[in-house]
Amino acid sequence: MRFEVLPGLPPYGPPAVSFTENGPREWREGQVVRFYPSNSEPWIGNFLGGLTKFSSVLHHPNGSDVIVIAMGEAVVVDPETRTLRDRIGAQIEEIFVLEEEKSVVFRSIVDFCAIAADNTKWHSPRISWDGFRGLKRSGLELSGEAWSPIQDAWVPFQLDLSNGQCLNAIYQADMSRAREVVARPMPKS
Repeated sequence: MRFEVLPGLPPYGPPAVSFTENGPREWREGQVVRFYPSNSEPWIGNFLGGLTKFSSVLHHPNGSDVIVIAMGEAVVVDPETRTLRDRIGAQIEEIFVLEEEKSVVFRSIVDFCAIAADNTKWHSPRISWDGFRGLKRSGLELSGEAWSPIQDAWVPFQLDLSNGQCLNAIYQADMSRAREVVARPMPKS
């Protein structure tokens, strides 16, 4: 299976297959990919995407599907049938390919998710209020810092890349300290 990222929609040939949550009649240009399936003619997919700047195309760990990330929106496509198999996540800003584990980890603005060769997935809890920095991978552990506006600081965390379990998720810690505010009726004058 091969694919290539094109600079835009070709002005000739059959129309591209549009992949969008808003339906097939949305025809603006997105991430354009030509697929070369093994059992049929090449075809072009147009992936409209999300809201971040990150785009990438890579082989799915299962060896047959393709993962397309268009402006932060990650989807799984079956190039043989020209169909969308799964929507992985939105606001993706970075990926980590774990070849030895046959999985791909996706970092969004506030959390992480992953998909494996057998199509099992995990999704971490929300870890950060808004962003990450200093990410370092050591085996199946990812460490870094997550932002907390409550503390006005970057706070360390550790993420288990095999299952999405997180230690020191600052968002959860901050929210556990929150108290419900109940509005009192205004006194009558």
